[in-house]
Amino acid sequence: MTEPAVTRVAADSLLARLTGLAVFLTLALGLVVPDALDAGLVALVLLALVWLPRPDGWRRHGLHRLEWLFLASVLLFVAAWMAAWIGHGLPEAATSTAERIIKLLGVIPLYLFLRRVDGLETAWWNGLVAGAIVAGAYALWYHLSGQVGDYGGRATGPTNPIYFGGFSMAFALMLVPRLADDRVSNWSRTLTGLAIVLAFVANALSGSRGAWLAIPALLAVYLFTAGAGQPIRWRLGVPAAVLALGLVVLLTPILPMSDRLDETLAELDLIAAGENGEGGLGLRVQLWDIAGGLIGAEPLTGTGPGSFRVALVESVQVGAHDEVLLRYDHPHNQYLSALIAGGVGLLAVLALMFAAPVALVSPMSRRYSTQCRYLAWCALAAGVVIAVLALSESLFERNDGVVWFTFLAATTTALATGSSLDRQPR
Repeated sequence: MTEPAVTRVAADSLLARLTGLAVFLTLALGLVVPDALDAGLVALVLLALVWLPRPDGWRRHGLHRLEWLFLASVLLFVAAWMAAWIGHGLPEAATSTAERIIKLLGVIPLYLFLRRVDGLETAWWNGLVAGAIVAGAYALWYHLSGQVGDYGGRATGPTNPIYFGGFSMAFALMLVPRLADDRVSNWSRTLTGLAIVLAFVANALSGSRGAWLAIPALLAVYLFTAGAGQPIRWRLGVPAAVLALGLVVLLTPILPMSDRLDETLAELDLIAAGENGEGGLGLRVQLWDIAGGLIGAEPLTGTGPGSFRVALVESVQVGAHDEVLLRYDHPHNQYLSALIAGGVGLLAVLALMFAAPVALVSPMSRRYSTQCRYLAWCALAAGVVIAVLALSESLFERNDGVVWFTFLAATTTALATGSSLDRQPR
């Protein structure tokens, strides 16, 4: 990949150091400190908006066609969602979602800025390690001190167990190639191993199961991407060790994840027998049933943002579904949410927005330098985890889902593409 001569931010400049600090603190604190994620994203976008008005800031980027596709997909999704909202009469129930969806546009300035900042790799890896360790320590404290909240004893972070556990798992999986990175000391790799273990513990104590589906797929992909340039003992040993860690966490009786696995198996039996389960999976199946009715009614245009809650209330009132569903406002599946809000068109744009970052970094994860391949792996891991989480959660119905996607999608892809540009700062 080549780029015409453009201004870059030197690694030893004050701006690069401030940017690195913002990246580090967002990763280190975002999983456990309320508003840290939002504050970090705002700080990074403001730095971008201050720098981008330079003479060649907005114009000369030498963007590859897949970079244009990635940025365009975000703009298209926001525009399509807003068009669906306006087209269905600006329903009041969707106002808060509209305010969140706009934040996705932060991907554009953040990506354009970060890809031209040199020297962010250290802040990125240190932030991931610190964030995973902090999340694991927090989850252990929450569990061992007997904390009880809206979700029982499940560790929640600043929002709920789904986001805390799901993105803790994303941190663990993004760190995987660092275990075999011969550019760093043995001490750093040992600390990385500890961080991965604690991130798995954080996920287990949250009881969040959705992200686990990403593990086997990503570990298989690892063999042909980040692991491709490693000695065979690391290429095979690292994914094997992570898989073994996952099985230990999943099957150890003293950890909540074992109970959640038993609950899932029991609910599958109930569902197969035509009965409604009362756990997370059983309730989701009921929510998806309501969503299916709406989608079947208007598959092309959808029934509009906010319509799911109306249908849910009506379904409960006529006795078709359990009253416990009244605590939910969305179907706990982002793909179904897109179909409901704007039909097949919005679903197609959502799929494009999820796929574009993965397509962008996929060639970099197999070629280029070690630094570029490992950073591209982070984008692959984050993208796959987000796409998998979207199967069991309507991510954009909560602020943290929007902000985590914006931050991770922009930052991981920008670091990978930036490192692939063999340019020196001017």
